[in-house]
Amino acid sequence: MTDLIIACVRTGTRYGMEYVTRLRNMVARHLPRPYTMVCLTDQPERCSGVAFVDIAVLQLPGWWGKMALFEPAWRDRTKVIYLDLDTVIIGDLSPLTEVAGEFAICENFTRLITNPAYPCKYNSSVMVIGGGMGNFIWNGFDKRRDLLMMTHARHGDQACIEELYPSAPFLQRLLPPHFFCNYRNLTMHPPKQAAVINFGGNNKPDNCPIPWVKEAWA
Repeated sequence: MTDLIIACVRTGTRYGMEYVTRLRNMVARHLPRPYTMVCLTDQPERCSGVAFVDIAVLQLPGWWGKMALFEPAWRDRTKVIYLDLDTVIIGDLSPLTEVAGEFAICENFTRLITNPAYPCKYNSSVMVIGGGMGNFIWNGFDKRRDLLMMTHARHGDQACIEELYPSAPFLQRLLPPHFFCNYRNLTMHPPKQAAVINFGGNNKPDNCPIPWVKEAWA
């Protein structure tokens, strides 16, 4: 394995296998350095160019599968860049590889764009976990998983991560300006400075009506 993992999580059948293969293709086009791509999944499908880690035994449905990213056994001491399956990549991902420290996560786009009072300040669509770090997030979750999953049923894994690590740095403040573009801000023209398009809710690349997004998501 290389000294960098690009990770995604596929739990259940909400996202078809094409989401894994398209993310694989986009990363390959936009990350000019060695890495290993890994998909943590509870599903049986496999594809080339991706290493799969079976997390079915952890019984983490839906977005809760992201908590397995912090479980140390599968990643050893390798740095991890996590990307949601519905991410669209249109530019160089290299700045993410330069993020230092134990852990960094996106600031919630709803808070940034539409509602500053939104109760969850984290958005877990992109995360960076330093090599050999963040284990305590998994340990804290695993000890109280039922309670945490019930408490954070509305906002999910990102609210749970916020409780366990309340002072994580925000990627928007560590990366070049406009590195991320939220789907709410998309126009008919690609944003010139953006590298990552973040989708959310029922808004997905496969139902986005903008032609250049469709072209990039391949």
